[in-house]
Amino acid sequence: MPRWGVVVVVGGLVAWTALATPLSVGIGEYFAYYDPQSDPERLEYHRDLAAHVYTAGHWVGQTVAAVAGAWLVARSGAYRHATALRAALVGAVLGLGVGVVAIVAGLRPMRTNGYPSVAPDPTMLSDPTVLWCLAASLACFPLWALIGAAMGRMVRRRAWLAAVVTVLFQPATFILTVGLAAPPSSHPLAVAVIADAGPAAMAMPAILLGWAAVATALAILVNRRRITRGRPHPHPTGDGPPR
Repeated sequence: MPRWGVVVVVGGLVAWTALATPLSVGIGEYFAYYDPQSDPERLEYHRDLAAHVYTAGHWVGQTVAAVAGAWLVARSGAYRHATALRAALVGAVLGLGVGVVAIVAGLRPMRTNGYPSVAPDPTMLSDPTVLWCLAASLACFPLWALIGAAMGRMVRRRAWLAAVVTVLFQPATFILTVGLAAPPSSHPLAVAVIADAGPAAMAMPAILLGWAAVATALAILVNRRRITRGRPHPHPTGDGPPR
């Protein structure tokens, strides 16, 4: 991918995050507390809405992070510890950028949608539960980049496609297994599950960390085998081949 392609992808991700806020509002209203009547129920509805609004673009962003990890390995031509760390750093920067854009774009909708009148803070950015949900989602960015980098070593051709398929597969596996049988992502369904979890929301990146460790270990093993196969083998006698 040329450098201008990187700029286009990152710019598109930022634009999508900002423009996806109305979509996230609709998704948040769908997953929020059903038919709230009392003020505590309305507050819970508003909290659920905030979790979705402030994670706008996260799922797409994590897909880009995974692809970026695979691209870095393909670009360097080798899988090294430095390359994996660089991928994690890129994923963290992507997460920070997407997170800031989503929050800035979501401040106004949070003041005008849901039930801001019953919330001490209409933006809900001071609510610990919302902050835990945000932290759990943002922590997945560097982990997905690590998984993408590992795929870049294990899959020689079109590792980016394997990374995309892996991320897109998460909604179905999350519905069936609550994310335990496959690495979770910040799909709206996953956000709905962890929206009110508080500190327990960190179980999502904890599961993903385990999958990132497995993928990295497999990538290191594959890397060592390929290096070993590429080395010339000495003659059994030590004297070289017969003349």
